[in-house]
Amino acid sequence: MRAVEREVLKKVTPSAAEDQKVFSAVEALVPMVMEAAAALDAHIEPKLVGSVAKGTHLRNMDIDLFMLFPESTPVPQLRDVGLEIGRRVLGGEEHYAQHPYVRGTFNGFQVDLVPCFHVRDLRKKMSAVDRTPFHTEFVKAHLKRGQHDQVRLLKRFMKGIGYYGAEAKVQGFSGYLCELLVIRFGTFEEVLRDASGWTEGAAFGLPDHPGREFPEPLTFVDPVDSERNVASAVSTEAIRRFILASRAYLAGPDAKFFFPAKPKKWLKARIAKAAGDRLENMTAVSFERLDLIDDVLYPQLRKSLTSMTALLERSDFEVVGTAMSVEDEVTLLIELSSIRLPRERVHRGPFVGSPNEVEFRAKWDHAGLSEPYKDGGRWYVVAERKQVRADALLNEMISSLTLGKDVKKIKSFVVESGDQLLARRYASVMTHYLDETPPWER
Repeated sequence: MRAVEREVLKKVTPSAAEDQKVFSAVEALVPMVMEAAAALDAHIEPKLVGSVAKGTHLRNMDIDLFMLFPESTPVPQLRDVGLEIGRRVLGGEEHYAQHPYVRGTFNGFQVDLVPCFHVRDLRKKMSAVDRTPFHTEFVKAHLKRGQHDQVRLLKRFMKGIGYYGAEAKVQGFSGYLCELLVIRFGTFEEVLRDASGWTEGAAFGLPDHPGREFPEPLTFVDPVDSERNVASAVSTEAIRRFILASRAYLAGPDAKFFFPAKPKKWLKARIAKAAGDRLENMTAVSFERLDLIDDVLYPQLRKSLTSMTALLERSDFEVVGTAMSVEDEVTLLIELSSIRLPRERVHRGPFVGSPNEVEFRAKWDHAGLSEPYKDGGRWYVVAERKQVRADALLNEMISSLTLGKDVKKIKSFVVESGDQLLARRYASVMTHYLDETPPWER
């Protein structure tokens, strides 16, 4: 192990006192959960899962306590009783991950109290939540002595490069995936060495747990369920960043990969210089942040951004890139090869002699910028675009697009472009989009 890795482990590994505190909290929490369950006549089995249970937790750990209900429990009862137990014990707020659960604090720790079914047969179809206890037991059984620290290094490395976590906001590498990578390749260094040669579409599994490849950018077959891809949440951007970071770290190990400097918003002059002439071909849609948890908000924002780019592409605009930022305000940024198109567009019609040619010629007779004409066996006409600017098109059509269901409720969208994007409200999204410096080089 390199000196830098030993130093990182000193910083991220919980002390004996910290471990004692978290396990004492669990010991105090379990009886309270069981008491609340008994008061509701619920028969549950509490089970500690997640990184604390597996011994791969970092400092500032959370507690994941699952409440296993009998498989015969009706789904509405599991949901309602599970949430009520959580509310009685934690207060907290409701979240959703296939089964709803309650998140709150207890003895200084963030706690997730999660109801699930106590599935005993791995061959049965189950939700990701129901599968989690099996994941915990698998990792506990297969991580070898010394590999727990290797997992900690990999987790902290993923945090450092900005892609630790499978949640919708991050679209990165989950803790379970990090554990399986160490089980598969042996050490943190060997994971990075293998990742240095990855390409999009790479597929892995454990030797004794085969499975099929999946359509996502990265596949790691779940050894607990061969029909599940543990890496399904990992985005193409996350894979590219991990490959680049792996190569760079092996070439020059440094603590900055694990603990990079915090990014700073660029000032107006720097944004203008970096954007240059591209600025005039950028447009942004902004609106007030919705009061939603991240796992609900971010998929809606991505759906909305995709719908906007699809509209532009259908209208002959070429999308170069996109970005988003979420602060008090949401901003969706789109860069185009040109924000303005010619007034004229060539509209292709039916084949000459086809049943539709009479209708086409009648529709466009004296209606276009040219009369219908033949070319290569088809009818064409030069038509006039209703909107020649991308920002004007978005402003006109945004309310009719297929946006996220809560984004659709927004009453006021602000569409701005060019020099308007140098305003301070756009500093975050513009910095994120233009700054190509990887975290470890800040």
